[in-house]
Amino acid sequence: MRNLRVGVRLSGRALAVLIAAGATLAVSTAMSEAAGYPLPVKTTTGLNYDMPDPGVLLSGSTFYGFFTGGGLRESTSGTAAGPWPAPVNELRMSTLPSWVQASKGIWAPDMIKTTSGEYVVYFSAALPGTAGHPAGNDAKPASGARCVGTAESKSPTGPFSADRKPLVCLENYGAADDMKADPGNRVRGEGVVDASPAIVTIAGHPELFLLYKTQGNPADGQIATIRMVRLNDADGTSVLGESHQLLRSSVGSFADTIEAPSLIQDGSYFTLFVAHGNFDSCGYSTQWFRSQHIWAWTNGGASTLLSAGNTGLCGPGGADVSVSRVPGQDRIFFHGWVKESKGVISTVPLPSNVAPDEGVNAARVMYAAVLTFTRSGAPVLGPYQGQS
Repeated sequence: MRNLRVGVRLSGRALAVLIAAGATLAVSTAMSEAAGYPLPVKTTTGLNYDMPDPGVLLSGSTFYGFFTGGGLRESTSGTAAGPWPAPVNELRMSTLPSWVQASKGIWAPDMIKTTSGEYVVYFSAALPGTAGHPAGNDAKPASGARCVGTAESKSPTGPFSADRKPLVCLENYGAADDMKADPGNRVRGEGVVDASPAIVTIAGHPELFLLYKTQGNPADGQIATIRMVRLNDADGTSVLGESHQLLRSSVGSFADTIEAPSLIQDGSYFTLFVAHGNFDSCGYSTQWFRSQHIWAWTNGGASTLLSAGNTGLCGPGGADVSVSRVPGQDRIFFHGWVKESKGVISTVPLPSNVAPDEGVNAARVMYAAVLTFTRSGAPVLGPYQGQS
């Protein structure tokens, strides 16, 4: 999940971001040259920023990154390492349609360049009027239910105008994908988050897919699923066929939750990265699955790529993978919790025995690293790209 689920208290940072509609909180920190843990990306000011849920696209010679907050918070850089400027809102807020409750923020935006040259950003937004609703009925969305919307621009830096209807949503909202034909293990009445686009080559032709998570309340034992739908690669918003379930959590607890999918192609294989566990803890991690068929994935077949144990970071998740300009290499971007005190965001990972309170004692900064694949197809984390 890309941010606090509705029903959980919004942090002071989240409230400030929503009020400012895209303003970011930048704070200074001393750089550590001898840190025993990876450091976040460099910034143009030398300040650290709250950059949760990175969705990053390389287009031309520039990386375009989007982050959870108010509006479509975007930052750009010529290299994965940075320097990255403070994210700013590039969404025309006046274009948000009536199905969006803007006061609850825009989660996990992610952009694609269509084959026609248009830039489309996919985002998750809350449905209004759901407070107090239990899950179980698609016609009456549960508290905190979200849907996936789209916004478009001729330029990768916007401004972006939101489309009137959601792309993925429950029935009665006019979505192109209402998930009814093959619901799988989706919890009825719960919404969808973490939209992630990917263009891959199948039978020599580019095809655009959108992956996303169906929400569920772990406290009630509800499971989460990862679904996918094929889109028209020329416009990025027309659905081709029905969406289908790829993966599901098996227990229905925070320890088992899966979310934040990111798909990349490596030769004849596909690798699917997901976040695992409770995002609001150091136990959040990044796992991966591998398949030769884009629709066929095996539950229980995950391997861990990023965790507190093998990185020294707190909750390294929300990963997004992008190609790079270096042949044979990709770049992986993810966030992790670091200490924050009196508005000062450090580079020091939050200790595992401290509960993150976003905007009070913790913030989520962005990390970047080289990603390669072995001959057998296993992803390998290479050097970190960022501060030194």
